[in-house]
Amino acid sequence: MKVPAELHEIKDFSPLQVKVTGSLDGAIRQWKSIVQKEKVISMYKEKSRYEKPSDKKRRKRREAKERRRLAQLRQAQIISGEWDKRQKRKDQKRKEKRMRRSLNKEDL
Repeated sequence: MKVPAELHEIKDFSPLQVKVTGSLDGAIRQWKSIVQKEKVISMYKEKSRYEKPSDKKRRKRREAKERRRLAQLRQAQIISGEWDKRQKRKDQKRKEKRMRRSLNKEDL
């Protein structure tokens, strides 16, 4: 597969390293999450094709509109108290997940 010239110009890319401590599947999962966080694939897809300036403006405008809509929704949730409830539920789920992981490690 040929890499587009635009990707060669991007200086933000740095090598991704994953230490294989347990299984290879775990390392692959970790690598996939790093790639997703760094938005490597989305960046590649975005730069792989030419986008007309008018289409780019339209896309940027649409993305900004969506960000504003989400910000307004978030603000309404903060005012109503729903935001705090969601954050508490997320924190609880994270704690439960950590507990399950630690119990699984102890079993091994």
